[in-house]
Amino acid sequence: MNKVLGACVAAVWLAGACASGAPADGGGARPPQGPGPAGTDFGFWNRDAEGAVDAAFRTFISGRYRQGDESLARSALERDGFACQDGNRPDAQPVPVLECTRLYRLNDDVHAWSVRFWAGDSGPKARYTRTHRRDPYRNYDDKKKRG
Repeated sequence: MNKVLGACVAAVWLAGACASGAPADGGGARPPQGPGPAGTDFGFWNRDAEGAVDAAFRTFISGRYRQGDESLARSALERDGFACQDGNRPDAQPVPVLECTRLYRLNDDVHAWSVRFWAGDSGPKARYTRTHRRDPYRNYDDKKKRG
């Protein structure tokens, strides 16, 4: 379920970037390998497996923030390049009290970090996903002779 949610976040972001005419370059500067300027640990996302980065990111977020730390989390995450939204928005579905996401595209991979504070939970829910987008105009068949 969470993997599907992460893929949906990446797909919605990419669709919005394409529809707006803006380049889909990943929404800002390259995230660091390891901790960011405000201390958010992004993990070694460019070399480690997706599951390892996800587990490390979840552990870091759950160890650093508790329910009620939304303002602290928002200020730190925004300093590390996350885009945050509070729960005061007219979506047609339940929304978290605070939702922060950081997207970065590198070649055909979209890296997405998300942190959500839901009312009634003991702490935030964090997630990292890596989505590989295939270019429909690129030839992936290496067995064909180029000639």
